[in-house]
Amino acid sequence: MKKSARFIALLAAVLLIAGSLAGCGGSSETQRAQTDGKNFTFWCVMDGFSQASLKNYNEMLFYQKLEEVTGVHIDFIHPIEGSTGNEAFIAMLTGDDKPDLIEYNWGNYSGGPQQALDDDVIIALNDYLEDHAPNYYDYLEGEKGKANDYMWKLQASTDDGRYYGFNVLDIGTQKCFNGIYVRADLLEKWGMEVPETIDEWTAIFAKAKSEGFEKPFTSICNYLSFNAESQYSFNTAYNVGKNFYLEGDKVVFAPFQPGFKEYIAQLAEWSKAGYIDSGFVTNDGAKIESNLYTDVSMAACGFVGSGIGKILPAGMGKNPEFDLVGCPYPVAEKGGSSEFQPINPAASYLAIGITPECGNYEKAIEWCDFIYGEEGMEYQLFGIEGDTYTMVERDGEMHYQYTDKITKDYEKDGLASVSEALYHYMLPTNHPGLNQHPDYLYGYYELDRQKEAVLTWNIHAEEAKKHAMPRLSYTEEESREITDIKEIAEAELEVAICDIILGKKSIDTYDAAIEAAKANGYDRWLEIIQTAYDRYISKFDK
Repeated sequence: MKKSARFIALLAAVLLIAGSLAGCGGSSETQRAQTDGKNFTFWCVMDGFSQASLKNYNEMLFYQKLEEVTGVHIDFIHPIEGSTGNEAFIAMLTGDDKPDLIEYNWGNYSGGPQQALDDDVIIALNDYLEDHAPNYYDYLEGEKGKANDYMWKLQASTDDGRYYGFNVLDIGTQKCFNGIYVRADLLEKWGMEVPETIDEWTAIFAKAKSEGFEKPFTSICNYLSFNAESQYSFNTAYNVGKNFYLEGDKVVFAPFQPGFKEYIAQLAEWSKAGYIDSGFVTNDGAKIESNLYTDVSMAACGFVGSGIGKILPAGMGKNPEFDLVGCPYPVAEKGGSSEFQPINPAASYLAIGITPECGNYEKAIEWCDFIYGEEGMEYQLFGIEGDTYTMVERDGEMHYQYTDKITKDYEKDGLASVSEALYHYMLPTNHPGLNQHPDYLYGYYELDRQKEAVLTWNIHAEEAKKHAMPRLSYTEEESREITDIKEIAEAELEVAICDIILGKKSIDTYDAAIEAAKANGYDRWLEIIQTAYDRYISKFDK
């Protein structure tokens, strides 16, 4: 934990230096060599699924079609195999030959996207979008943006209102894709219902223990501890979130809330009874799978794809009766509702930025904008009609549906899974463009249990939106201060909480651990986030 924090601090410092070098590079619009906009260089990290079958994005059907219809050729620059995106990004920034476009998670840049603009690493797009990116502009400030309460605009711009790139925009109706799942075949065998409350979970764990399950619930640390706001579990039954979240316009920290102490006390009780896998601190995905396959455990937390989508068919291969079902986020009373669950942001920091060195801003922006229109969206998310998708009627409406080439016959093209097939031909999610299209999700999730789980995990999504932290931007000074606090305080608090869960320390030590966390900087960390959030909401008035 300490080593990871030190690496983050080092990375932040290096990125700060890189940003300063970029700012001193002397790039300006007058130094640009104007081009006809038919060729651009584009630095980006290839998607992991794409790397399984492609050496360069120029081999991808989506980009080939994009070149055909736009007349623009892209020379992709991908980091060499084995290097991380951040290492390669630093090397690219400090090199002599800057690309025209950069795809990057700008939240990782020291000082965030606002500092990247100030350092002249990328340019602000405000003066160009309305005329040269009408599709993207519509999502930000047009009718589509208005219909979404301008959430894409707020989360795709800096605190001072500048647009720094073409972001990943979430257009999906479902906002949560992970949660708790349990062996449905065992519940049926034991005459028990899918649990909603802590008491029902306790009864199920007790029954599983009596039936020989050594560790009824298996997990990794993030689902049980506090420091991963995207990975919730039983905390929802205590009306408390994870990490930092919102109560109105006030930022709060979950472990400081009374409900979180109650939640940890419950986990400690379950741990003492032998219901929780004590290896959660060091477990990984492979260990979770092994525990479920070998009847060591019968419930876990995970994602709809890498969890249920992977484990269920493999489990059925070992035991035809093996079945998994997604469980609703726990509530205090049966039939009640929860105000908490993970929520995807409206726009992520991952975006395509235009560099000052780009020879033709307008044409580059027009090329980027294409994927936010209907035609470009189809190519990126679904491919070519009649080849990778067809149109079908479902529920009285026409929908995109992937062909067998994607969902069943992918092995004929040397591909190992639906995921590899999708990212061999297209870039359907988690890339700049329109993310989480409902038809993509319907096609990607092969199993009915996956589709059911997504609906179950989103039961309380509307309420949870009120507490979800948006993507915030921090100044360089704030970023450095947060890094320093993390180095001192985060691991210490996590160890203290995990020790209570594991029974190494009493729940009576919880308050002292919280006071130590506050003294080590968490009060200041909370203050910094509140300041950043206040800047964010000030954009509503603009």
